Amino acid sequence: MLFNEIIGQEKVKEKLISTVKDGRISHAQIFLGNEGSGNLAIALAYAQYVSCSNRKEKDSCGQCPSCKKYQKLIHPDLHFVFPVVRNKNFKKPVSNDFLKEWREITIENPLKN
Repeated sequence: MLFNEIIGQEKVKEKLISTVKDGRISHAQIFLGNEGSGNLAIALAYAQYVSCSNRKEKDSCGQCPSCKKYQKLIHPDLHFVFPVVRNKNFKKPVSNDFLKEWREITIENPLKN
């Protein structure tokens, strides 16, 4: 996800980019908001920007090996944890049990989450 693919949120994007430029990236970030507010998209764009090996002034390059892995949601530094429920196939489910499907849905609709 690139910052320029996200409509609005200009102040948030500027603040996140400045943390990278200033070398002041927090060890943890919380992106909180209502459904459809674009928090997941912003978080993914930020993570990609942090790891990009050829950053531009206001966005990641989108072409380096790191960016390509982020675009497929398979970068080794990118981890997802989300709520899951027990069902007949999974007695003790964890997020990784549903990761393949979650990636597919997220890639199809990145701005709706």
